[in-house]
Amino acid sequence: MGENSSYVVVVFDNITAKKELEQRKDDFISVASHELKTPVTSLKASLQLLDRMKQQSTTPAMVRMIEQANRSVEKVTLLIDSLLNATRMSEGHLDLQLSSINALKLLKSACAHIQTADYNFIFEADPELRIYADENRIEQVLVNLVNNAVKYAAGSSAIHLKASREGDQVKISVRDFGPGIEHEKLPHLFDRHYRVDFSGMQYSGLGLGLYISAEIVKKHGGAIQVASTVGSGSTFWFSLPAA
Repeated sequence: MGENSSYVVVVFDNITAKKELEQRKDDFISVASHELKTPVTSLKASLQLLDRMKQQSTTPAMVRMIEQANRSVEKVTLLIDSLLNATRMSEGHLDLQLSSINALKLLKSACAHIQTADYNFIFEADPELRIYADENRIEQVLVNLVNNAVKYAAGSSAIHLKASREGDQVKISVRDFGPGIEHEKLPHLFDRHYRVDFSGMQYSGLGLGLYISAEIVKKHGGAIQVASTVGSGSTFWFSLPAA
């Protein structure tokens, strides 16, 4: 207390109620996501059969409804998978299947699902550069970062994906040229259920994507960070062991 004082103040805060609330929420999410998995899987199978039969329909409206139903069930499946992944990570049950992966091919694979000409993906990586990681998990991280760049930086026509070696690590980054993120929000981006809003715009999701991505990278022994300037875009990057 003061520069010349010999006294120290110690403050204790009881967070038992907060931790109990978090545990009840985690328990509910775990049970709900597991229970939803079975009926959604059955629904998905039925829609896949209808999708094969839709070309036999003479009603354009029927075709559109089947396609819309398929898109909707895919969204529900992704939400459930996010909940399950978040539960596994909070319980420390994330298993990795490690192997040597070509970094450039991984970057391109993470963008293959974007079916639009509105975005110019620019890749920068040594064709021989390799990382040692779980390919499916790291692709999940990259897909999430690419999706966020497309969703939150809609005015950014170019998205840069880069992989470079730094010692025994490989640094992978995804850069957009969208509106950027306010400085005070940056420390919270990787918190569970945290979501950034832009000028009152609403986006669907559970706020788990970056949290799950951070946990996957940490499980690999890497680090994940973000740099952003309002009006100039954002760069999300993470590091992984080089192969």
